[in-house]
Amino acid sequence: MLFKGGAAATAALTVISLVGCDSDGEGSAVSGEPQVITDDSKIISVIDDFENVDNTLAPQFSWDMPLGTVPFHCEGAWAALLEAPASARAINTLGIISLASGSRATLVPEPIKGKTYGFHDVRCSEQVYAWIEMDYATGDWVLLAQELENGVLVGEPVELDDGTTDWEPARFTVTGNSVIWQKMPFASGAKRAEYSHCYLWSAGSPKGKDLYESPGRFATWPRVSDGYLTIAPRVNASEGTFYGLTALDLQNNNKVAAQLVMPETVSPFEAVYMGSSFAFSVEANYGYGGGLGNMGTFIGNAGGPFTYLSREPLACVSGNGTRYLIKAQSSHFVVDTEAQTYAVLAAPDKSLDFGDYPASEGTTDRFVTYATVRGDDGLPAAVQLRVFSL
Repeated sequence: MLFKGGAAATAALTVISLVGCDSDGEGSAVSGEPQVITDDSKIISVIDDFENVDNTLAPQFSWDMPLGTVPFHCEGAWAALLEAPASARAINTLGIISLASGSRATLVPEPIKGKTYGFHDVRCSEQVYAWIEMDYATGDWVLLAQELENGVLVGEPVELDDGTTDWEPARFTVTGNSVIWQKMPFASGAKRAEYSHCYLWSAGSPKGKDLYESPGRFATWPRVSDGYLTIAPRVNASEGTFYGLTALDLQNNNKVAAQLVMPETVSPFEAVYMGSSFAFSVEANYGYGGGLGNMGTFIGNAGGPFTYLSREPLACVSGNGTRYLIKAQSSHFVVDTEAQTYAVLAAPDKSLDFGDYPASEGTTDRFVTYATVRGDDGLPAAVQLRVFSL
């Protein structure tokens, strides 16, 4: 259910109506054949077929944040912060950081829903700030949003959705003035037979739209890049378990712009449509399904060919143009599909074993990473955020 409420936890909540899927945007065009790639020439290995070159990327900015801080960068000049508590007696807070100046501010010092709730997740664009509050004792959660202006919250928070222990906390993202989220039952819960839905709400609107219905759980987090929303619903349900990477054009009535159906039972780990291609990953070797049943990251469209990095995937791909940044263990691969080269972007000095993680997703002109770094005593001391201009 979608709700609208004031800032106070005790404020009355008014139900917002939900608009159902339209026939053009809902994805009725799902009809692609599963991509079982058995022609080795259609899988182009980054390691074997591309030239290894020196890395030319250097951070434009670098700032240290308090230990435990986690940034999330969806788009624009700001990143949302899940801030660690100042002490064991305090709860965590929600903040924001400017990617131009490094200035930080706490925006939500305590949960809107009351003392039994804690902060679970957060995202922002330049126009809207969204977060999840969760009662960890009961498993109840709520998804909230508030308009953002020059890094400052304005107006009142809006309660977009909620769930109990039968429903996974919403996977969500933000773009422009909109919040997009997936509501899915837990695979082993009492609601496991329920359909999953992908919703969109825009600031100031009394209604939210049901963008896509899946007869099962979505495989990946919703990602927005270049004006396209990428989701991975269940498709061809009568024929088996198939996931269809699906790009919806948010600027054209949410119509399906591209689609790629994975081999049967092969579940994608991450997926984003960027540069007119899907950049997606598989986190296990299935031993079947052809080339797309192997662990690694792929860039391409239905029919191939696919650029392939045979490394364990750990995060969503980011980049700009034909240059893709792919997280792999303690570093990032910088892959240029046009020049057919790759370089290695090293983690900061003194970072922990897994190096830096990307805070950005999809196409961006600011690639943001973060890493826990050690102090002179060898112990974790701060979270270092780096901004690269692409």
